[in-house]
Amino acid sequence: MFLLLLASSARASESAPDSAAKPLPAALQQRVEQAMKSAEEPLSREECQALTGWARPLEECALTPVAGGKAALLQLTTECGGDSCDVQVFVYRPGRPLLRLPDSSKGGSLTGGHLVMTPSLEHVITDWVGLGPRDMGDWRVELYRIELRTGKVSPWVKGCFSPALSPGGRWILCRNRRGDVLKVPLTGGTPTLVHRSGLSAEQVPWTPYASLYPDAVTFPSPERLQVTTIVLGGPDGEERRSLELPWKE
Repeated sequence: MFLLLLASSARASESAPDSAAKPLPAALQQRVEQAMKSAEEPLSREECQALTGWARPLEECALTPVAGGKAALLQLTTECGGDSCDVQVFVYRPGRPLLRLPDSSKGGSLTGGHLVMTPSLEHVITDWVGLGPRDMGDWRVELYRIELRTGKVSPWVKGCFSPALSPGGRWILCRNRRGDVLKVPLTGGTPTLVHRSGLSAEQVPWTPYASLYPDAVTFPSPERLQVTTIVLGGPDGEERRSLELPWKE
């Protein structure tokens, strides 16, 4: 599953428009570029704090290249307790100010699950994790879209989560409660089926507040799609199943 646990949804934060921040100093920008190109040169916690202005202690700092290496997501795990962690996410785009994403919306977390940057570098598609309208333990995961220019957060697609960008940049692939794989055009719309898992919802782990739900697909090559699902049951209690399928853009 995704490395970062659920971000705190008890508070909301607004992302600043690009015009409200200054571009990074040249030395820091160069350091980020190095870390994006080589996993052997990760950013230190001190460098992450210098980049983001985060003055409080950090549990973890991770830089993930996105959009074919044209941008990166800087994810700060700032505090952990119980079975969840607070996560702050910053967007790095060369030559532009570092931008902090809002961490919550409508009572749900925006930064504790999977996030995808669109090829235009203008939007982030992310998991929204929160309780249903009756607040009776009915945890939901949906896709939301964040507009980076304005910080506007909007519901994007229901019944689908764990986004992954297709190699050609035309589709967002996602999972549902049964572990099926679906696809949605980058412009939005109704999800269509790519792969049926053959599982029931009861066979698939579902603890969204701890980031335990079907994982995002990966692409070993532009023509191949890999689906990994944890299945409950069996002598060991659970089984990790991986399947590779053909993919056509």
